[in-house]
This record gives sequence, C-alpha cells and structure tokens, in this order.
Amino acid sequence: MKNRPSSEDVALRAGVSRATVSAYLNRSRYVSPELQRRIEQAIKELNYIPDPLARALKMNDAKTIGLIIPIVSNFYNPMIRAVNECAHQKSFSFLLASSEEDSNREKEILRVFLAKRISGILVVPCSYQNRSFLQQIYQNGIPIVQVNRKIADLDIDSVVSNNFQAAYNATRHLIDRGRKKIALFGYDPGSLANYEKKTGYDTALKEYKLPNLTIQIQEHNFQNFRENFKTFINSNNIDGLICTTQTKTNVALSILNEKKMRIPEEVAVVGFDDTPWSSLLQTPLTVISENTHQMGIMAAQMLLDRIEAKEKRLPEHIVLEDELVIRDSS
Repeated sequence: MKNRPSSEDVALRAGVSRATVSAYLNRSRYVSPELQRRIEQAIKELNYIPDPLARALKMNDAKTIGLIIPIVSNFYNPMIRAVNECAHQKSFSFLLASSEEDSNREKEILRVFLAKRISGILVVPCSYQNRSFLQQIYQNGIPIVQVNRKIADLDIDSVVSNNFQAAYNATRHLIDRGRKKIALFGYDPGSLANYEKKTGYDTALKEYKLPNLTIQIQEHNFQNFRENFKTFINSNNIDGLICTTQTKTNVALSILNEKKMRIPEEVAVVGFDDTPWSSLLQTPLTVISENTHQMGIMAAQMLLDRIEAKEKRLPEHIVLEDELVIRDSS
C-alpha cells in the first residue's frame, strides 16, 4: 500500500524547507506569496491532507474549542451558530455537547474535552456541582468562559444577560398594568437556570408587598412542566404570568388556551425569548428578548483572545441587557 504523503514530501516537491511548510500550514509566521503558491501546488499534486491530531500532539493543543449547553433547543441555536462561525474564522475546530441539565454528564463532557486536548471551553453551567473541577481546569491553563449562566463564586470569564433586571422589569410592567397576583413559571431550586430571573421577580414583588406565586418545576422535564402548571392554575387565581423559558411559555399558552382563559383580559402574559411566532399569535406576545447570538460572538471572541494571548489575565465579566418587548398580551 502506498504511504500517505507527508509534509516532508510537500517540502521536497515545493522546493522549500519543512519548517516553511509547517509555518504555512500553521500560519505561525510570514510566508511569501510565491512560496505559498508553490506549497499549495505541491499539496494538490500530492493530495496531501494535514493531520490535525499529529499537529496538535506536537503543539500540545488540538486547536479546538468546545461548547457545553444544558439542552439542545431553539434558544441556543443562535449561540451555536455564532460560536461555530467565530471558530471557523480563526481556523479552529468546534465541538458541541449537551449536559441535559445533569452535572455528572457535564463533568464527563469536560473530561472528554480534556482528553481531546481542547484549546478552550465555553460552558453554560447547569449547577454549582462542578465549580471546583472548572476552577482546576482553568488553573491548569485551559481558558474557560461561562456563557448565559454564571457560578457566582467561580472567578473565571463570563458573558451573561442581566436576567435579574429583565425579570424585575417584566414584573414591574405587570404591576404597572394593575396586576396583583403575578405568577413566575418555573423555577428549579436545584439548577442554576433562572435563579437570577426569580431573584428579580422576588425583588419587585417585595417592593410592592405582593404575594409570591412561584411555580416550581423539575428542569428538563416537559411532563413535569405541564403537570405542575396545571395543578397551580387549578388551585390559584392569578391575573399575571411570567414564563422563564421558551418551552415553559409554550406550555403555559397551551394550557391557558385549553382552559379558555383570555389573554390579557384574565391573565396578562410575559413570555421568554422573542421567537418569529411571538408577534404572529392571535394576541401578540410580550416577551423578554435575550440576544444569544451576540452573547455567543462575544464569548467566543473572548475565549479565542485568551487562547491566542497564552497568558493569564484578570477574569472579565460582561453583562448584556435584555429587552422587554411589549405587545398585546400584557
């Protein structure tokens, strides 16, 4: 069987040194246009395919970034596209994994990333459970950026939305519209998801001395969402509702429709995430709009900058403001 062509074969064919071929492939130093042309021609003639793993082993870096999201959903799609594009522009590979809101699974994914000699990690943490492990990875020189959620006492880079202010503003909006029995759907005490939204909601209610009507759920359990919301609605009289995710918004609207509860006459509703259909409903939906595409761009650029700098700097924390898009549902 014919041996696979090597970078040395390319160098011989192009009439340059192997170091020049390496510099061209890795973009590690300037290579003149003429030499680039000769190397590229030799690559085509030999049908040479660079071995990224072999290069990674030599460099102790696979030139790859990874993103861990808590669930595969439409909400995270813009972020995934943004990170993928930023990685491509810098000639990095991109790995994607979902923890499914399971801290053990999240830790397994982190270990897989490390085994693949990952250059840097973007993570939407699902809980506090892996705080020490993430800190250990960071201290061992692998850049990490927390995205969308932040472990409060983990001092590494983060790009998040101001979900506290968004939920506070949404609650104040409903209060200003005369609503006094406002429910928050849903919150899982065991998850990082929606903690800041609940805190913003709690703060607004406390200021106006209104009852706290939090609908607790088990995160990442669709059937639990439906059962808990139905049970709550059947035993509580509410006139306002704030949903903490796109999925919970869909569940709430479906059940309110089944019960023939009029929006906003009986219940004013604020959903989460401004999807294309939000403005097309029979009663256009007021929503908290979070720009996950911009968040993905900023987090990926921050991570790639950290990787290329090859030196530790003080952690940076970026907070993006959400937008309350007011429509007829409230």
